[in-house]
Amino acid sequence: MSHVFQQFDMQWQAERQARDEVVALLMDDHQQSLLAFRQYDRLRTSADAASREAQVRRICALVTLHATLEEELFYPALRRCPDVGAAELRLVHEAEVEQLVVRILMAQLRRMEAQDTQFDPLVGVLSRYVEHHVKDVEQGILPRLNQVASLGWQQLALDLQRRREELLSKWATELQGDAGMQRAPLDASVASGSASGSVASSGSSSAAPGAANRLQRSSAPGMDCTASRVNRR
Repeated sequence: MSHVFQQFDMQWQAERQARDEVVALLMDDHQQSLLAFRQYDRLRTSADAASREAQVRRICALVTLHATLEEELFYPALRRCPDVGAAELRLVHEAEVEQLVVRILMAQLRRMEAQDTQFDPLVGVLSRYVEHHVKDVEQGILPRLNQVASLGWQQLALDLQRRREELLSKWATELQGDAGMQRAPLDASVASGSASGSVASSGSSSAAPGAANRLQRSSAPGMDCTASRVNRR
């Protein structure tokens, strides 16, 4: 009997580690996107139109990668999990609606030039929507998953890694942005020694401690920033 409990404990520990890797991945995506908006703010008055447009393309790429991973893998995993309740699923649906609006805004931006009078204001609106999404996920969804072990975290972590690598290979050009805005490359894989802590269960969540072991990735690829239907399942 003790052997059975030992196996169960080992499995639970592996699931917890994979969960923390998934959380770290999502939260790092958030931080990269928010940083890209701050970089654009610094370009707003000092850079030429081409540099501003390149940074907006990079913003669209970062945000679209994140949305793609959530819509294709993270949200469906939550829907399949029997331990995820109606309240959590309602938050997922709201997040999908937010991302639909974000995609529409990005599609509009990609048709504009930096000289357009609505270009900077539209970037500001997009930034606020992304910030709101970050708050909803980090303070609403992630803390509620702290004790959810039946989601299949290990498989989800692997699926996120594979999908990210596909997107990086296909849309790497979108992420270059202006030469002066490029950041040091990060590893695109799910680090085996990723964060080992748990998601905060209070009002806001954070990735587990050990930043050096968190998921690190190169800048996310961009997809065509066009509106898509919200997947209601």
